[in-house]
Amino acid sequence: MSSSIKSIVISFLLFTLAGCAELARHAETIRPTAEITGARLANIDFNQADIIFELAVDNKNPVAINLAGLDYDFKVENQSLISGVSNQAIQLKANSSSPVQLPVTLKFDDLKKLPGEIWKKDKVAYDLNTTVNVMLPVIGKYAVPISKKGELPVPRIPNIQLKDIKLNKLSFTAADVIAQVEIDNPNNFSLGIKNFDYQLNINQKNWGKGNITKAGTIPKKGKGIIEIPLKLDLMSMGTAMFSMLQSKAPLEYQLTGNATVDTGIELLRNYRLPLNISGKVPVQ
Repeated sequence: MSSSIKSIVISFLLFTLAGCAELARHAETIRPTAEITGARLANIDFNQADIIFELAVDNKNPVAINLAGLDYDFKVENQSLISGVSNQAIQLKANSSSPVQLPVTLKFDDLKKLPGEIWKKDKVAYDLNTTVNVMLPVIGKYAVPISKKGELPVPRIPNIQLKDIKLNKLSFTAADVIAQVEIDNPNNFSLGIKNFDYQLNINQKNWGKGNITKAGTIPKKGKGIIEIPLKLDLMSMGTAMFSMLQSKAPLEYQLTGNATVDTGIELLRNYRLPLNISGKVPVQ
């Protein structure tokens, strides 16, 4: 190798090493920054809440870099509940801010795993701690920690039962009864019940099915009654049913169907609540 070529190679190596050293020295000035710009509920029901955290990663480098994933720890009432890694492969544009989304799903049953009675609260405080991992030239993997705090509502499924059966009229051929369905609302918001579709079986016999379009509103932390009027054909149901109604002994029931529930939560409107309850009911 000639001396001139050697000089060129040596100069190139020195220049490269000097550039690397300079880049390393100025890592603080070129490191990306990140922030959580917002959080929104993508979906919520009586089982879970799907939260989307919106992030903005600012790449101050003159070249594009790659996102190497997100580590996150989701705390509820200062107690770690959900942690994981989101392996997103996103290229962050040079000298630009790039949007990144972090989805987190909170299952309300998981609140029962935490000490105390957090799961009974109407809303819970959360704290998201996440680390944005990026790959920088020369330096390699670089971590940017960010966090966000907020609150989430915790809706709970109402308790539904057949409270009693009122016997208004009884003859050998027919009976007029009213089945009273009691709804206990444990939430801190009222529940609007509409389109109450039902099928009621008593002692394994079909007493009737139908739809109540306007069933009423159940107040927050309160109870309400939905009345189902039924006219029974005792000629087809047999004399045994007449005897049971006359004796007023408790009856076995199964109530199936669904109800449309409207809550005070924007994303929890017109929720279809399935019904499948059974037990014993007194006759009045």
